[in-house]
Amino acid sequence: MSLDLTKVSRQVYQMSGELLHDSTVLQARLAQLRERYHEHAGAEETIARKVDLSHKTMTGLLARPTALEPFDLVRDAAPAPPTYTLVATDGSQIEVDRHAMATCYLINIGRVYLRYGSQPAAHLSSQPDLYYRDEDLYLIEGAKRIPIEGNYLSARRDMQELAALEALSRVSPGETPPDLALLDGTLMRWILGGAEKVVQEKLLYPYLESLDEMQRRAIPVASYISRPRHTELMGISRLMHCPYVDLEAGQGARCNQCPDVAAERPVSCSPCNGLTDADLLLGMFKDGQRGPLFTSMSRINIETYGPHLVHFFYMRVGREVARVEMPQWVATDPSRVDLVHSLVYDQCIKGQGYPVVLARAHEQAVVRTTDRRAFERLVARTLLKANLPAATSRKQDSKEYTRY
Repeated sequence: MSLDLTKVSRQVYQMSGELLHDSTVLQARLAQLRERYHEHAGAEETIARKVDLSHKTMTGLLARPTALEPFDLVRDAAPAPPTYTLVATDGSQIEVDRHAMATCYLINIGRVYLRYGSQPAAHLSSQPDLYYRDEDLYLIEGAKRIPIEGNYLSARRDMQELAALEALSRVSPGETPPDLALLDGTLMRWILGGAEKVVQEKLLYPYLESLDEMQRRAIPVASYISRPRHTELMGISRLMHCPYVDLEAGQGARCNQCPDVAAERPVSCSPCNGLTDADLLLGMFKDGQRGPLFTSMSRINIETYGPHLVHFFYMRVGREVARVEMPQWVATDPSRVDLVHSLVYDQCIKGQGYPVVLARAHEQAVVRTTDRRAFERLVARTLLKANLPAATSRKQDSKEYTRY
């Protein structure tokens, strides 16, 4: 046995004791932060001005309050309509393996159509696509060749998920379009924010073009993030604690030049350290309730997304707070926001805490270990049959030997 559980168990016991102590301290900090948060209800315009002054100079991310909803808004989910239709996609991949017999990768997109009501229907499918050509493996600009792997491969999968969602939402003349098109994870392509022009042209702009098409056809788009780790509202909380923001002087927060740090005294915003938006909000909502809409002030969102500027709200689902994102053209229509809230929560009820349409899409998309090995064997057999070179690296041979 390579893992000595006897030694690990002592460390786990120590960890549980420390976490118990930390939990007591954490609840006191959260009570303080929630009180400060509620004190600013009605001061959304002031906070928005502080955000505008600080989002480029402040450490960490910020959200901006919208003019539509106050800080202390808490809204119940309306009952879902008896008849509604959703579409969803999810994706997975087999990445390029330099130890394998062929240089290639595979993207598998799961697609789901669900209709509820007097004429229910369900269509589930997946579409695997294999990429092996030079233009598939690299982003090419002149002599520059950027491998499509790691984060860039994930970005390509995201692009294909949204393109598949847009295609899935198309209906024949006379048919009713879906009430909601839903994705898993964030709508913001964070990893492409500072990417080179060729990367954005190949991986980001097609993503935005799919959103363009869905806006043109008035198909509401949203995404669902379970157990989010975002800290944009905590950024607002830091601004609420910062005594050095001066609106009259046009001075925002400058974390890298904080007077508290220079004077070696406790930093004013230190109660916010290590906490997420979900930590702050968990005790503020009941099951199914959501908070107000915010705009993400992330650089890629502000500079690139245009009419698709990502807005979000948080919603209580059972024991966790989930994040729901949508483009601006959905967020500025209160009836659409209410519909997104209602349908997403209804899906969470049906899925025992997670949207059932996304769970089904994941099931269609997931590439399991057995699938991966079957794919590797298929590639090997096909290459050998065609009398093509088909040799793995010595490292891969060693893994195969030790496996058995």
